[in-house]
Amino acid sequence: MSRIYGVNAVGELVDVAPKAIERLVWTPGSGPAAEAIVARARELGIRIEEARAPAQRDRSGSRGGASIGADLRPPPAIDLDALRPSDEVPAPFVVALDQVTDPHNLGAILRSSAAFGAQAVIVPKDNSAPLNDAAVRASAGAAAYVPLIRVTNLARAVRQLRDQGLWAVAADAGGDSTLWDVDLREPTVIVLGAEGRGLRPGVKKACDLVAALPLSGPVRSLNVSVTAGIALAEAARQRHGAR
Repeated sequence: MSRIYGVNAVGELVDVAPKAIERLVWTPGSGPAAEAIVARARELGIRIEEARAPAQRDRSGSRGGASIGADLRPPPAIDLDALRPSDEVPAPFVVALDQVTDPHNLGAILRSSAAFGAQAVIVPKDNSAPLNDAAVRASAGAAAYVPLIRVTNLARAVRQLRDQGLWAVAADAGGDSTLWDVDLREPTVIVLGAEGRGLRPGVKKACDLVAALPLSGPVRSLNVSVTAGIALAEAARQRHGAR
């Protein structure tokens, strides 16, 4: 179970995503800010447990703000087979990340995925960011809503999704078309690579097409979490019939 620590992080989570919290763990007498969060959590019906200060410090790795922590509910467990088009979800939208190793980027992408209705985020088991407290904090509670699927071979996973009826779009600067030109209303997996390295050739080859994010200003690249957020927003715009 993922746990985040700190008055600011836990307080924000209680305010914006209380249903994502399995329980609050705090050390009594740790100050008015923590006590205010606990009082608010009680009003919302969140389970609260007390813990001794040494145990909190040990669990948190002696990080600051260990007087209060929040355990997140795990998202529903699913596998790639569950991402087929169905009567319930006729056009699934999925994000796949190729060796994105920064937990803050992973958390931000989970947050955008939850905000714009993606069904899952897929990452390789090796050379990917852990779902640690930094990622959970960056996700602002979204880690409790969006399944994170770890696969042994990302290129093989993309090919499986294609076989299941999803359109695989690699978001890469070298694309012949742009994300604006791609019909994201169809069942789709958007595949993004890490900053600097980009997508590995085998992963890019597994996709149906490569589409670039059109940049008109002097900056020629964006953080992967920003690119993912833009792609997700464009998919949501198209799916809601906006022009």
